[in-house]
Amino acid sequence: MGTFTVFSELIEQELVQHLLTLEENMFGMTIKDVRKLAFEIATRNSIKNNFNQEKRMAGKKWYYGFMARHKELTLRQPQSTSLARPKGFNQPGVDAFFSLLMKICDDEKLTAAQIFNVDETGCSTVQRKCQKVVALRGKSQVGGVASGERGINTTVVCARAAGQLVPPMIIYKRKRYQDELADGAPPGSIVTFSDSGYINSELFVRWLEHFVKFTKPSPDNRILLLLDGHSTHSKNLEPLQLARTNGIRLLQLPSHTTHRLQPLDVGFFRSFQNFYCQAIEKWLRTNAGRTVSMFQVSALIGEAYGLSATVRNATNAFRATGV
Repeated sequence: MGTFTVFSELIEQELVQHLLTLEENMFGMTIKDVRKLAFEIATRNSIKNNFNQEKRMAGKKWYYGFMARHKELTLRQPQSTSLARPKGFNQPGVDAFFSLLMKICDDEKLTAAQIFNVDETGCSTVQRKCQKVVALRGKSQVGGVASGERGINTTVVCARAAGQLVPPMIIYKRKRYQDELADGAPPGSIVTFSDSGYINSELFVRWLEHFVKFTKPSPDNRILLLLDGHSTHSKNLEPLQLARTNGIRLLQLPSHTTHRLQPLDVGFFRSFQNFYCQAIEKWLRTNAGRTVSMFQVSALIGEAYGLSATVRNATNAFRATGV
C-alpha cells in the first residue's frame, strides 16, 4: 500500500549505517545534508526519483518517510553549548575527542606513522608582516619594503604524519592554468586553480586521490586522517566513498579547537609563514623595483616549505596537541 520508495531496503540500510558512522566520527549531518546526500546517491546510481532537480535535494516528504521507516534514527541537538563557546576548548569536548581517538587507534592498531592531519593555509603576494630589523633606538617609525598594499591569496593544502610528508596542493585564484605557475613548487606538488582561490569539493577529491597515491593506504594498512569540519571535507559524498574504499578513517576535530588540537596549526603553519615572509623579503631585495606576482609564489612556497617541513617540527606538533 502507498507510494513506492525511491531506494531499495538494502540501499536505505546502507544509508542508515553511513549516517550513524558519520555521527560517531563527529560528522553529524543536518536534515538538509541528508536530503542532498539522497539526491546525490540517486543521481550517481541512475535511480528513478521525483527529487527537486533545481535545488538538487530530496524533498521533505521523502526525509520524513525515511525517518519513519528507520526508528533507530532520530534528530538530536549536538552539544553546541559546550563545543561552541567563544574559546571552544573545553574539557567535555576534548575528552570526548580523545576517547574516540584512542578507541580508533586501538581498534585499527594504528602507529604514529599512520595518523595524518590535513589543513589549508593562505599565502599572499604581500607578506603579512615585515621581519624585525635593527634600527636607531628612539626612532619614531621604522619602514620596511612590502610587495604592495593588497595581495592576491593562494591556498596551500598540506598533510603530514609524525614522520612523513605529503607534497602540498597549491590553489591559485584564476580562471585558466599556466605552466609557469608551477615553477619552483615543492617536488610532487599539485598546482591548480579555482575561481575563489580556495579549496572546493572537486579539488578536495583531487587532493585525496593525491594523498592516496603517496601514502598507499589499503583495508589491510589503514590510515587515520584528522581534519576540520569544513563543508568540502565532511559534506561531500565522493571523498567519503574514496576514503572508505582505500582504508582511510576520517576523524573530525571538535569545533573551535583546531588552534589547540590540529597539529598543522600548532606546530607547522607558524614556522612556514615566517619562512614564507623571509622568502618574500629576500626576493624583494634581490629584485629591486619589482613586486611579487603569483608567478613567483610557487618558488617562494617551495623555499619556505623546505625549511619548515622537518620531522622534528612534525613530531613536536603532534606531541604538543596530545595526538
